[in-house]
Amino acid sequence: MKPTDRNIIMITSGGVGQRFGAGMPKQYVEIDGRQVIGYVIEACKRCRQADAILVVAHPDYHQELVGKYGVDVAASGPELNVTKRNGLDYIRRHSDCQKLVVVDAVRPAVESHVIDRFFTQLDDYDAVASAHKITDSLGCYGQWVVDRSQYYTLSTPEAFRFSLIDRCFRADSPLTESIQQLPETSSVCLDFDAPYYDKLTYPEDLLKIQAVLRGRQHQPAEERK
Repeated sequence: MKPTDRNIIMITSGGVGQRFGAGMPKQYVEIDGRQVIGYVIEACKRCRQADAILVVAHPDYHQELVGKYGVDVAASGPELNVTKRNGLDYIRRHSDCQKLVVVDAVRPAVESHVIDRFFTQLDDYDAVASAHKITDSLGCYGQWVVDRSQYYTLSTPEAFRFSLIDRCFRADSPLTESIQQLPETSSVCLDFDAPYYDKLTYPEDLLKIQAVLRGRQHQPAEERK
């Protein structure tokens, strides 16, 4: 990472994979001979607008990440918000970051053209969120009928004007969505066109994600945009 880098992708990779049960963090499990995090890093490297990639991971994996993928690394924390805060601090110290896109190390189907689109949308917004409408019926304790059209889910990628998220983000916040730490007056783009990229959480998720990744091998990149 250079002091002149302005567009940066941060990959959060601090999870330990307790629910996955593979004897290692799930982001280092292989799908068709390639690490899950390897798919993510390669997608980030294909981004036309990114100046640098930072992986925030446990120090035990830093040497491997640098040697195998040539990325910058910072130390993760015991919780996701601590990991993100550590990454933000590293970026502030080592770059002139103006735009930041955050991706998850356990969503290997993430695509470079979506990340590039998020960078572009930051020209007009303070933040961009991957938003997804709820298609199943929605229930609520103590409420018989729930209008699902009033709700949506959020996932990564997510993007921010760096100065704003760096100023507002707190590692000790109980909020699980970074955008919710921004002031309510912030201009946020809810990108409902962003695909939902499946998260590797349980062993049974491997087959579904593997099918998606294999299917892309036979599909021209321009058709996926």
